[in-house]
Amino acid sequence: MARITVEDCLLHVPNRFSLVLLAAERTKQLLKGEWSLIENDQENKEVVSALREIAAGKVLPDLTNFDENAGLYTAAGPMSAEMPPMADEPLPPEADVVSETLQPVEALPADLTEAIAEAAAEAIADAL
Repeated sequence: MARITVEDCLLHVPNRFSLVLLAAERTKQLLKGEWSLIENDQENKEVVSALREIAAGKVLPDLTNFDENAGLYTAAGPMSAEMPPMADEPLPPEADVVSETLQPVEALPADLTEAIAEAAAEAIADAL
């Protein structure tokens, strides 16, 4: 009895993950009563028959909707085709709107600055 190996199946399927999904789907079909696509001299279990069909090239994965770049999509949607601006390039006009709405921070009053410096000096003295 010839044994079926993963390497035999991987000649027709791109990777082990696809092999597992394909074998599981074909096994379910066989369990529901579909006929085997290969001659079965002995009555094998449905999983073995599914793997034998894959290794024989009778069952192939449907790669019509396969997107090899699917991993590049984020939760926010597909990545933009545009590259972000370089550091020396000017910002786009919509970015300038944000910078116009920001108000510059004025310097702290002198008495507040002195109070902060005194509090810091006391904290340092207490720590020593």
